[in-house]
Amino acid sequence: MILRKEYGFEAAHFIYNHPGKCRNLHGHSYKLFVSLEGQVNPETGMIIDFDDLSKIVLEKVIQRLDHRFLNDLIPLSTAENISTWIWEQLKPDLPGLSQLELFETTDNCVIHRGV
Repeated sequence: MILRKEYGFEAAHFIYNHPGKCRNLHGHSYKLFVSLEGQVNPETGMIIDFDDLSKIVLEKVIQRLDHRFLNDLIPLSTAENISTWIWEQLKPDLPGLSQLELFETTDNCVIHRGV
């Protein structure tokens, strides 16, 4: 079974080697979908409690990225590299992590399924 939860954060960045307008400082309203795959625990009826998942995602990712300049943490802050950074932050605490979907805009998304 797959469990999926949505998060959002606002952040600014630029892509220093981009040939177009993305080389300039700009911001996005990011949407992040975190998916975990696993068996339902018969005692709890859950893969993981949504509150427990949120505590991890908020601490490890959202609080570190929201209203920040992403280039300080991820120098080449493309959606692909941001999703890889997020994966690396979450995987140690979420062994069932199976997929991340990071939307930079409503119609631009990367899907990360592991390293």
